[in-house]
Amino acid sequence: MLSTATALIEAVSNSIIEDEVMDTAREIYHHRLEMSDEDFAKAMYLYSGIIASATADKVTKILLNETQIRELMLSIDEMESIRNLVLEENK
Repeated sequence: MLSTATALIEAVSNSIIEDEVMDTAREIYHHRLEMSDEDFAKAMYLYSGIIASATADKVTKILLNETQIRELMLSIDEMESIRNLVLEENK
């Protein structure tokens, strides 16, 4: 349990310092004065999404084994198919 907690903390930390995340942060910082408030807000939203995505990916790999990840992906695909079917029927 302690090793999982440590791995989760490390995953969050590593997500923040990934190249893509740091490059995005650097771009936003260097161009912040040139951006409108709306563009800056959009850039920050993109930045937070990149961090969240990287963190979720790492956390999933810590908490689930390969088989569980495959099953999760199949369940997501199945739910998406059902959603699309329902949306099609309601047109």
